[in-house]
Amino acid sequence: MEQLTKHQENVLEFIESYYATIGCAPTFSEIADNFKFRSLNAVTDYVTVLRKKGYIDFEPGKSRAIVPKRVKRLTEAQQRPIPILGAIAAGKPIDAIENIEADLDLQQLSFDNVAGDKFALRVKGDSMIGRGIHDGDIVVVKKQKTVNPNDVAVVRIGNEATLKYVRKDKGNVFLVPDNPTMEPFLASPDSDFEILGKVMGLVRKKI
Repeated sequence: MEQLTKHQENVLEFIESYYATIGCAPTFSEIADNFKFRSLNAVTDYVTVLRKKGYIDFEPGKSRAIVPKRVKRLTEAQQRPIPILGAIAAGKPIDAIENIEADLDLQQLSFDNVAGDKFALRVKGDSMIGRGIHDGDIVVVKKQKTVNPNDVAVVRIGNEATLKYVRKDKGNVFLVPDNPTMEPFLASPDSDFEILGKVMGLVRKKI
């Protein structure tokens, strides 16, 4: 595959992260909203280049037609189960739980682009339903200390943890839900605040 520019890589990573979390690609409008493009033509240009360079493909006739091609065959190391470290709130923050309650088999994931340390958490609440994350689902998290505004982040505030977007405005840090019935939460400057990781995969609750 041909090398990507930084901006092209950012667009590709957003598509892959969205695909990994929800199980389908974002629409052109969602890509434009994420990067604040003024026109869908900019999205078309990026997507055309990504396809030409071999990073994505298309499924004709679908509104979410983009298919990321960096789907990896699971290596022996990747096939090792990862720990489910209890529950994470997709609502109000809850007590952070560090006790391993079970193991998650990575074969359950339809897409694996998780590199480095990873863990899983069971979701409680529905504040991230706009990203297709529901109560009882399991999220796979890559440990990292920084996230982009549209990444679904695992955040610790004191002894509590929650699942939100992390967005900054005029020096303030807001934990933002993806549910129109809920309001953002302002993390106070003196709070013990830490980003624990980024959601990279999702396993649906079995009904």
